[in-house]
Amino acid sequence: IAVLQKDLGQVVLLATILFIMLIFANRSWKLFASLIATAIIGIFSLILLFPHRIIRIQSWWSMVQDGVLSFMPEFIATSLRIKDFPEPYQVGHSLNAINNGGFAGAGLGNGSLKLGFLSEVHTDFVLAGITEEIGFIGFFIIVSILFTIILRIFRTSRRIVDTKYHLFSLGIGVMISVAFLINSYGISGLIPIKGIAVPFLSYGGSSLLGISIAIGLILSISREIPNNT
Repeated sequence: IAVLQKDLGQVVLLATILFIMLIFANRSWKLFASLIATAIIGIFSLILLFPHRIIRIQSWWSMVQDGVLSFMPEFIATSLRIKDFPEPYQVGHSLNAINNGGFAGAGLGNGSLKLGFLSEVHTDFVLAGITEEIGFIGFFIIVSILFTIILRIFRTSRRIVDTKYHLFSLGIGVMISVAFLINSYGISGLIPIKGIAVPFLSYGGSSLLGISIAIGLILSISREIPNNT
């Protein structure tokens, strides 16, 4: 479904969850390797078949190329350099928002980049908008809370005896982790931006409902774990 919807971000997220679950399911390494090869070929095919994805990657590369190519030999750097290509508008304003936030932030409701400069601040760039208003301190608190939730999920998963419940809990923990990392790296320009919702924070009832149901199921499963395990 994600492929038919042309949503490559969801494909990458679901593929990552599947691969990690396969590792912990003790499946054959040959199967794992073949699936990775298939996924890599599939992702590159989905990128090359749609010109807008190539443009998005080129736009991202134009922003980060100077830092990356400075570590490479001159002849390689020259062949990989893209000239006269506009840098990604949204990511540029996202970095400005993070920079404006500084250590302590501009104050709740005092963010300026959300006033027409940084669109989708309530969805894809919600972390940039939050960081501008509550600064590095607030962002660190959010990361700490999310890390605690993920750690508790993984600990619960490790204690579950039933394989299917163990893998389900593991998959939810991986989903939250990877979604947060993809969004965080995207708004900071480390990877091309993808439309991945930030768990618990991005606007959208379906996303919040889905993650809430998943957490509720894990809590229900954890009640069946013996106290001595």
